Amino acid sequence: MDNGRRHRADDEPTDTHPARRRVLGAGLALAGAAALAACGRDGGTASDSSAPDEDKPVAGGTLRYGTVAAGGGTAVTDPHGTLLNQSDWIRMAALYDVLVAPAGRGEVAPRLALSWEAEKNATRWRFRLRDDARFTDGKAVRAADVLHSLRRMADQAVQNGNRLGTVDIKRCRAEDDHTLLIATGEPDAELPRTLAGVVFVVPDGADDFERPVGSGPFRLKTLDGQTAALTRNERWWGDRPHLDGLEVRGFADPQALASAVTSGAVDVASDVAPATAKSAADGGGLRVLRRRAANGYPLLMRLDRAPFDRPEVRRAVKLAVDRQALVDSVFLGYGTPGNDAPCADDPSYPKDLAPPARDLEQARELLRRAGHPDGLDLELHTTTAYPAMATAASLIERQLREAGIRVTVRQHPPERYWSEVYLREPLCTGVYAGVGFPTWVRQTALSASAYNETGWKKRSFDRDFAAAMADTDTGRRTRAMSELQRQIASDGGLLAWGAGDGLDVADSRVGGLPDGTGYARMLLDRTWLKR
Repeated sequence: MDNGRRHRADDEPTDTHPARRRVLGAGLALAGAAALAACGRDGGTASDSSAPDEDKPVAGGTLRYGTVAAGGGTAVTDPHGTLLNQSDWIRMAALYDVLVAPAGRGEVAPRLALSWEAEKNATRWRFRLRDDARFTDGKAVRAADVLHSLRRMADQAVQNGNRLGTVDIKRCRAEDDHTLLIATGEPDAELPRTLAGVVFVVPDGADDFERPVGSGPFRLKTLDGQTAALTRNERWWGDRPHLDGLEVRGFADPQALASAVTSGAVDVASDVAPATAKSAADGGGLRVLRRRAANGYPLLMRLDRAPFDRPEVRRAVKLAVDRQALVDSVFLGYGTPGNDAPCADDPSYPKDLAPPARDLEQARELLRRAGHPDGLDLELHTTTAYPAMATAASLIERQLREAGIRVTVRQHPPERYWSEVYLREPLCTGVYAGVGFPTWVRQTALSASAYNETGWKKRSFDRDFAAAMADTDTGRRTRAMSELQRQIASDGGLLAWGAGDGLDVADSRVGGLPDGTGYARMLLDRTWLKR
């Protein structure tokens, strides 16, 4: 996709299998539903211990896949509403196919759509669908089915974090059984990337999903609480999955998940704590899969609230933290220091921008210039929704104290934090987990964004972003986005001190696990079990 306007897959369906890669990993800014609405980005990972011979997959067996059910309750069955738990995402990705999928380095790979093309101003996109996809009831997948799925998502935009982005559903239409026109409310040259891994396709008219009919690589056998049993879908258009079946289990807390993989109750424990990964890497018999830059827990300083309306104060806070020490303590080394640009694995991330070095003397001088010669008293609000949030807040409190910034940490229960504290208090901890920079901007940085986390409002920024979204030249657009990331790092209220790796622990018999972040990690059709 050299010009960002057109993509065409090879003619053979088997050649269009989406690459397993790493997703638009670190970056989502919405908590709750949107925090887990991730799409994909770059590929490439590292493993702490050896995996089975990836060149010799074995057919058969049932993979037991464990995740933490952070949202609690029973499994969600509607693929278009709120999906809080990774167990729900894994199950949906197995049951339903998507229009397109992330493919690494900001690229998009075919799935149900074999090709897509934009008109010159990128407000109308034409997707051409494959003709060999079938639902589990035997009916062909048509453009009308995709349109119905898009409409359901648009109707539930509040619940799903507006995962459709700029799509103007009223102007979308099925031109024939295998051609879909998707219109946007404004120029959007990144639309395929926004939609990658987002649109779970269901049959036209479907509105009850207790007995799901999908076109994905697996079909549902049973669903009980947070445990789902699935079996291979022999009708699937893609390469035949190696596994006979898949069992997806949601655990109440990280400790229970860690115990399950250690005892052999599950074959894979997804998104474990760094301490669990360290223990597994040292213990033998288990291996650790690292997904680079998969998550982050930044400080959010609101520019529209004192004292952070003064750039000197924001700069002082950024210079007072020891980023490497935070990565070492919070991520136990499974991560990299951040430079305050928000999306560490987006193609536009300015990798040549070095993280600010800690400078306590300069931080004190900046506070003096801002009218705080005796230091500053602040409240830092956090929660235990993700264990690293509270841990990072505690360490940051100690680091800031050395610069004369006296911090009181206020910890809130997860059920109250996102609705009563986040976006309201001047200084908070946030969560980024799997979104590309264009999506992140629309959700959290545009002046009109409902989730403007730091109160960032800059007309020139909004104008330059809109111009970039209308530019169908990929290279030029990426360079423009990189400059916007630099602006946020320099002038914004975001202290993105580090990007942590996503960590999966797996039995040594497991091969072919997806090594991406966001939606990329959900695709298990190429996974296998050595027996």
